Amino acid sequence: MTASNVNEDYFCLSQNLTVRAITVVQQELLGFLSKNKSATIGFAEDSQVDLSFIQLMEAARIYAGTAGKSMTLARPAEGQMLDVLKRGGFLEGMTAEDSKFWLHEGGIQ
Repeated sequence: MTASNVNEDYFCLSQNLTVRAITVVQQELLGFLSKNKSATIGFAEDSQVDLSFIQLMEAARIYAGTAGKSMTLARPAEGQMLDVLKRGGFLEGMTAEDSKFWLHEGGIQ
């Protein structure tokens, strides 16, 4: 459903990034992270996103950091993903590291 490797560290998400599909996305993402030292996460511009996806990405970033791995978004959050970040209050008081991850501000990772 989710993983589609363009190169060895690229993980492409499905378009459904909502609570209905998040368990499968989580399993596939964790499997990918367990096999790779770094991961570039790709997503479609018109992906369906809800708060469960944002929470999953935040948890995955913590996991990656504690496991000595790195994780980046292929491009800045936009569309529905950016809207969920705004509505969820994630953009307020964002750290430089968060801003770099979600918005690619301060340079692409």
